[in-house]
Amino acid sequence: MGRINQDISEYAFSEKSTLSYELNVLVGANSIYYMVNDAQFNVLAIKSAHFDHKKETSIVANLKETFFEDRILKEPYLATKIVFTTPHFTLVPAKFYNDDKRKTYFQNLTIASENSVFECDSFKDIEFKNVYVVEKQLVEFTKTIFPEAKCHNVFTALIQGYRKIAEQKSGHQLFANIRDNQIQIFFFDGKDLIFANGYRFVTPQDLIYFVMMVYEQFKLNPENIPLSISGSLTEDSDIFRFIYRYIRFVNFVSAPSYFHFGQQFTGVPQHFYFDLFSVKLCE
Repeated sequence: MGRINQDISEYAFSEKSTLSYELNVLVGANSIYYMVNDAQFNVLAIKSAHFDHKKETSIVANLKETFFEDRILKEPYLATKIVFTTPHFTLVPAKFYNDDKRKTYFQNLTIASENSVFECDSFKDIEFKNVYVVEKQLVEFTKTIFPEAKCHNVFTALIQGYRKIAEQKSGHQLFANIRDNQIQIFFFDGKDLIFANGYRFVTPQDLIYFVMMVYEQFKLNPENIPLSISGSLTEDSDIFRFIYRYIRFVNFVSAPSYFHFGQQFTGVPQHFYFDLFSVKLCE
């Protein structure tokens, strides 16, 4: 199944009670993350796994093995949400959106193939649609395993998760989610989303280039405008130290206040799973 990064379960978790639980899943090319919570938003389980890739092994093959081996994923749930971490998306103003023309929003890009499908997410109180590209086989496999699940894109979750933080303050705010050699960057002015994009990176130099590009594009001063970070990053990591060389104020975001954590999550950095926590906000 790949190497396990995290496998946490509260004593209160019961496989006999899953029909009253919610399951939220992040599906990526190199990993899978999932969380189980009850109706009171007590987080009962979080698990993450990275796949040991071979050249002939597809994303779907890795997922099949994961679902076959993981008994928690086999249980029935009250509600299930699947979020694809595909990086290819575009935000379209709702008043100009045409559901029959999803593909045309990517016509000037070369990212789509004959195996791609174009999906769309809506926001509750943001006047945009998120049109994104995802592999057809991945969608079909997911629907086979979870036929009643609602599917979304990771940018839909993160935009809403960060906006909840941004709307509590005024002025310019910059956020970055870092996971699996991908960084998603978001710039807000108060609660208004000004910029959102994602990039793949290999080195810390690549990552800081993308971050500083946003600072420069919007004439933001890295001495004054902080960067709030979520994802699999710690203060003693090379990436964090590299970021801190360029940006004066760097902090980690906290888990949303509506989630509650028990004893087994003591010491687990909450910013590790902010994208997973934000799945709740997807409609």
